[in-house]
Order: sequence, then C-alpha cells, then structure tokens
Amino acid sequence: MDNAQLNASAYQPPAQIQKKKGITGSTVKIIAVVTMLIDHVAAALLTRIVISRGFFYAMGSEQSLIEWMKVNGLLYIVTQLMRLIGRLGFPIFCFLLVEGFQKTRNVKKYALRLGLFALISEIPFNLAFSGRVWNPWYQNVYFTLLIGILALWAFDTIAKLDPAKWLQVFLTIGGILLLPPRAALVVYNIVTGVINFLAGFLGMGVRVYGRNLPLLGGIYIVCLAVMLAVWGIYRHKKEFDKAWRMCGDMAFLAVAMVAADLLKTDYSGMGVLTIAVMYALRKNKVGAMAGGCVTLTVASLSEITAFSAMLPIAFYNGERGLKMKYFFYIFYPAHLLIIWLICWAMGIGWISAI
Repeated sequence: MDNAQLNASAYQPPAQIQKKKGITGSTVKIIAVVTMLIDHVAAALLTRIVISRGFFYAMGSEQSLIEWMKVNGLLYIVTQLMRLIGRLGFPIFCFLLVEGFQKTRNVKKYALRLGLFALISEIPFNLAFSGRVWNPWYQNVYFTLLIGILALWAFDTIAKLDPAKWLQVFLTIGGILLLPPRAALVVYNIVTGVINFLAGFLGMGVRVYGRNLPLLGGIYIVCLAVMLAVWGIYRHKKEFDKAWRMCGDMAFLAVAMVAADLLKTDYSGMGVLTIAVMYALRKNKVGAMAGGCVTLTVASLSEITAFSAMLPIAFYNGERGLKMKYFFYIFYPAHLLIIWLICWAMGIGWISAI
C-alpha cells in the first residue's frame, strides 16, 4: 500500500452535524406572521367592507339582517373564519417572546427594540384599525409585548436577588395588597361575561353590569385569603424566601397588567398574564402554550381556536433557523400601513374598524 492509500485510509471525514428534527424558530415565526396577516386583513379590510355595506343598519331589525345576510353572508362568514385563524398569532408571539427572553444576551436591548418598534408601529396601527393618526384608546401589540418582557425581567431579577429584610417585607406587602384587586377584577369580568353569554344564549334578560355588586367584593376576599394562605404555608418552611419572592412576582405582575389596561394595549392585561403563565410553564413548551391558550380563552371564548397553535409548538426544535429578526419587526408596521392604503384607495380608509 503506497503513501497515498495510507493517507486516504487514515483520513476520517468529520461527521455531519445532525439537524434536529422538527421546525425552527423562524418557521414558527412565519406561521405566526401569516396567521396575523390573515387576521388583520379580515379585521381592518373586510370589516370595513362589511360596515360600508350597512351591516350596523341591518342589525336594526331581524328581517333587515336576514335580507342583508342573503347578499353579504359569504363575506361576513369569511371575515369571521379569518379572524378565528388569526387567533393563532398572538399566543405564538408570546411563546417566542418567552423563548427570546431566555436566550437573549441583553434583555435591555431586547426591551428597547420592542419599545422602538412599538412607537414606529403606532401610527400604522391607528390608521389600519381606527382610520385615525392618533387614537389614545387602543395601542398596538408591541406595547403589550414590551410590558410583558419587563415583567419577565422583574421576575428574573427577584429570583436572583438577595435583598435586605426591609425589601423582602416591602415585596411581600406589595404582592398581598396588589394582586387580589387585580385578580378579583379578572375573575369578576369572567363570571359576568359567562353570565351574559348564557343569558343571551338562553334568551334571558339577565345582565350583570357595573363593578359595585357584592360579587366583586366576595371575589376580592377569596383572592386575598388565597394569597395570605399561600404566604402562611411557605412562611413556616425553611426556604421561606419562596414566599416573599412569590409575593414580589405577584406584585410586579399586577402592576404590569394594570399598566397594559391603562395604556389600552392590544390584549391588555390578559395578554401580559398570558406571557407570565407561559414563563411559569416554560420547562414544557407544549404545556406553556396550553397554559397561555387557556388564559386567553378564559378572557374571551373567541380565542378558543388559539389552541391550534399547540401543533407547531409541539414540533418546535428549539433552534433559531433563518436569521430574519428585523424582517419580523418591520413586517408588523409595514403590513398594517399597506392594508390601510388599500382601504384608502377603496374609499373606506377613514371608516373605523373597531
């Protein structure tokens, strides 16, 4: 055997790096973007067409609505189906936010980037949905994601803290005082929403409006009792620091949810809660998505199709995939502006779709 043969036999080519089975993060993002686009076309364009064809006038009587549906029924059904498909987008973006938070090297830059594109997207968002440049009553979803990641940052900071006793007491009191009112309001809205839904479904005249009913006070007492009970259980264990850390997390969560509500962001406080639930369940990706979808569906039954988002997440392999980070950031304001320009060209751009 000559030297060339010896060298050839001695050389062992490096094993090819085996790619993980499943789909990458970029593929998951594309799914979220496509479903979001379907939703926004329906919400901003088709809804305007429905309104321009006299839908609200037709709702004045049963007979006029029937006549309207004979002519426009297909358009209306397609619009609603597209909105249901669009429910997959937000929970996937929340899941990817939690993933990004865990993998990012600089949370501050991540938050600043979200804040920058929240500002950039605001005018296209307002035009697309309200037909106005300025709309203080409804803010784009980047603000929700920004508040969500700030809440995760607070959770992570508390987990790493070794604070003085006074700060532990402060966070404990904050959690016990701030979470119950916010939790009570969420539960109250859910209960009244279910009552109103059942009342409408059964043809009853029952309606529960206003927040001065004994129901809200009762829910608040239950939430407060739960917080105090959890504190009491943990307080008497050796690792009692779990108690104040938990209360600190709850305090920041309550503040973040209220901030989203006050800013009137898309998905508001329940959107922030969805992100927090996914973060709490982050060790199981499908479980995290399921928890987030349950949270959204509890807030609104129209979100029930969000559970379909569990399928792509089940195949998610944890890899980044294509490097298209800024494409996804830019796509949001760009597609909203294009949709509004189409509406403007059709002469319906100044009709509010919300």
